[in-house]
Amino acid sequence: MYVTSDSGGGPRTGPPPEALRALRDAVAAAASGGEAPPSPLPALGLDALAITDGEGRDVVRLGVRPANGNPVAKRRLDAGAARFDLALAPAVGEEVGGPIALVLETLLYRPRDGEAPSDFAEGWRRMGIVTSDASMQEAYRRLLRFAPQNLTVLVLGESGSGKEAVARAVHNLSPRSSGPFVSVNVSAIPAALLESELFGHARGAFTGADRDRRGLLEEASGGTLFFDEIGDLGPPLQAKLLRALQERELRRVGENRSRAVDIRVVSATSRDLAKEVEAGRFREDLYYRLHVAVIALPPLRDRGRDALLLARHYLDRYAKEFSRDPLRLTPEAQAILLAHPWPGNVRELQNAICQAAALAERGGAVSADLLPVSVRRDGRPANAGGDYRSRVAAHRRRLVREALERSGGNRTRAARDLGVSRQALLYLMKELGVVSLRRR
Repeated sequence: MYVTSDSGGGPRTGPPPEALRALRDAVAAAASGGEAPPSPLPALGLDALAITDGEGRDVVRLGVRPANGNPVAKRRLDAGAARFDLALAPAVGEEVGGPIALVLETLLYRPRDGEAPSDFAEGWRRMGIVTSDASMQEAYRRLLRFAPQNLTVLVLGESGSGKEAVARAVHNLSPRSSGPFVSVNVSAIPAALLESELFGHARGAFTGADRDRRGLLEEASGGTLFFDEIGDLGPPLQAKLLRALQERELRRVGENRSRAVDIRVVSATSRDLAKEVEAGRFREDLYYRLHVAVIALPPLRDRGRDALLLARHYLDRYAKEFSRDPLRLTPEAQAILLAHPWPGNVRELQNAICQAAALAERGGAVSADLLPVSVRRDGRPANAGGDYRSRVAAHRRRLVREALERSGGNRTRAARDLGVSRQALLYLMKELGVVSLRRR
């Protein structure tokens, strides 16, 4: 029996965590056909380990069982929808076999078919947004409350986090859904052209204006106008936009008469508009005109296992688009996707999966080497946050802590949130040194 110390200094029985981490890495490499790391079996007191599926086919086989006839410990692995049998040689007690089984169940876990998603996850799916993480629940609640009312909505979130998809959902769930949805990316239009694009112009208003032209505000009348990156709007146009929103009318460039418009405005920004106001770069009165009903989207790195959910979604899409057989992610690729901070959020992940699917063999696995270099190196210098193992451990630790916080310390609900068994969560808490929260 192994005796180690937990983070509180007390004795704890079972294999050392570093040996179990090495076992997980070795099994992941063997299951995906990757290069085998040094054998972790001696550190666990084992000569051989074998995992077979429900039909008796080998999934992983490590080490060689001696011919001396030592007994073998066998047990069933409960990995969600998947069922596996584990054999350990020589036979070991529960204090060793139990933690090994929990590690392998967590690694091999597959979601059960037919599991009813939570209401918010299913609601997002109907709007074309893939998520199951509880961090998206509050945004969904606000969306359902705000959309049917004639409120000005501000969507906050990093670039690539899905702000336009949320703006479209606001429009589609509103009484204006039969009207136009017009999107304008403020940062993508040169400042010299933006006024004409937004407000339109009269014939002869400037060189090249050979006809009257409606602007985007008029195009959106009766529907919704979405301003993407509203924080990039220059001061002169901020004043003109404020007047149009207050008076519900506008003047085309080069015209003296006003035209009535009936629009609902949804804005989005990755900037901190309050700080922009303090710095004098954004009008305070326009800020309060736009900052009415706020929907904040968390970055992908704070959405738990959504990175894997989205990766599989895009992998299926691109496999069909490229006329490929179904593709799957290797465990190493999954670990890298979970460890990467995704500064470009969902857009960056989609591009990464598109490249990987294009490079993958027909019907093959998407291995880590098919992912972009920027994703494989976690987007940081090697010495910025420790080595690969420590970064993955830090990410896993944060996921467990956040799940416990969301559940108010209820371990059963936290385990369900993470997609693991309660026993697996308890082991992860010990392995990662996560202190249990007081249940509320």
